[in-house]
Amino acid sequence: MKNLRKLERNLLTSIIVAIVSILGFIASSFLINSENKDIPLGFLLSGGVIGGLYLIAHLLTSKDDEKSSNVRSIISTIIRFVVLVATVILLGFAYYVWDFKYFNVFVFFGVYTFGAIFFVTSHIFLKERKE
Repeated sequence: MKNLRKLERNLLTSIIVAIVSILGFIASSFLINSENKDIPLGFLLSGGVIGGLYLIAHLLTSKDDEKSSNVRSIISTIIRFVVLVATVILLGFAYYVWDFKYFNVFVFFGVYTFGAIFFVTSHIFLKERKE
């Protein structure tokens, strides 16, 4: 647990989102053989996409810290926004228009919301701990 506290916020959020996604998949895996197979598969997709975005943000932010600039952080924010919007639009079209019901849009929103809340709260607690 002490090792997790030393990690940078984006990397920590990526790891926590991956853990939550795997636990969500395990908890809902009994639905795979029913009509609701989109829920556990949605956990896997959202964990991969959102966790990957936080990992990319960590890599770009660490390069910014070395060079004392903010260019890569801005690029990572733009990439995150574009990928999230494109994923939500594709999931919405796949589920409601193309009748490809393998990934749930609402699970994606839930995991993204969890990751955002965790990122903000970890920022608050890490900032307080440093002071």
